[in-house]
Amino acid sequence: MPTCNHTIQINASIQDVWQVLTDFEDYPNWNPLIGSIRGEVKENQWVMAYFTPLKLYVPVKIEAYQAHQTIVWKARLPHAYLMQGKHYYKLRPINEQLTELEHGEIFSGLLSKLFPAFLLSKIQDAYQYHNQKLKVIAENK
Repeated sequence: MPTCNHTIQINASIQDVWQVLTDFEDYPNWNPLIGSIRGEVKENQWVMAYFTPLKLYVPVKIEAYQAHQTIVWKARLPHAYLMQGKHYYKLRPINEQLTELEHGEIFSGLLSKLFPAFLLSKIQDAYQYHNQKLKVIAENK
């Protein structure tokens, strides 16, 4: 299964990083991938996420939501057996003022084996850019 992920160290407490990551109302101001999330974000809930690059709202199911640790969601697509992505954020404290953020996606489905390398590279670059923007905000709190 194709995957892409990016890990970054952020000079901020895990609480500050989590606060930026879960301030969904502020996403339009900094998040280049998700423009908004509508609905209550908690485990096993469905919410609507606006995917900025696609200019499209997509229903996503929050599969895991553990405060200061993890957010995992999977989009509900019409033909999920063809292609689906499981998106995740994982936070790990390194010390009181240093946090590691892992951000990625695992693709599955029949067409995932044909996922072009150039597209995975573009997604990887977008995740890196996203994480850099989150880092700047968290470090300047």
